[in-house]
Amino acid sequence: MAELVTIARPYAEAAFALAKQRDELAKWSEMLSLMVSVYDDPEFQSAIGAPSVTNDDVKRLMLAICGERIDGNARNFIQLLVENGRWSVIGEVQRLYEQLKSEDEGVVDAHIASAYPLEDQQLAKIVTLLVKRYDKKIHPTVDVDADLIGGIKVQVGDKVWDASVRGRLQEMAVALTK
Repeated sequence: MAELVTIARPYAEAAFALAKQRDELAKWSEMLSLMVSVYDDPEFQSAIGAPSVTNDDVKRLMLAICGERIDGNARNFIQLLVENGRWSVIGEVQRLYEQLKSEDEGVVDAHIASAYPLEDQQLAKIVTLLVKRYDKKIHPTVDVDADLIGGIKVQVGDKVWDASVRGRLQEMAVALTK
């Protein structure tokens, strides 16, 4: 996983720098999303998986599928990825690009796991607390995880706040075994 990030990061940073310079952040989000959806398509994978398919074939196919939905810079980007044998990291490039875009826009992703579905008021309260804590806009994603037994677990970046019953029980177990 770390190797994939290491390979994808320079491409994501280059795409972000170009998009930022041209004030095309949203446009590049759409174009990268299109590239990933084409790459992930089983028919595309089948077509490029044949041993006789060359990099030129992959470029031509990708550019033909994307057509007018991408601009000249995105076409060059695709050619660069394919020629350097890095086409397989396009999903990670998109993820890192979106992360850079969010940071630039002052948005932080927060993953909230709850033992039970959260009501809108509860989620709003959590988001308000996170906004105060980080002084940024919060983009929450919420999952229900019955293994938590009760409470919530919030992850923002590499910080985790565990206010779940399961977390408390684990803390107690550790304290009792010391």
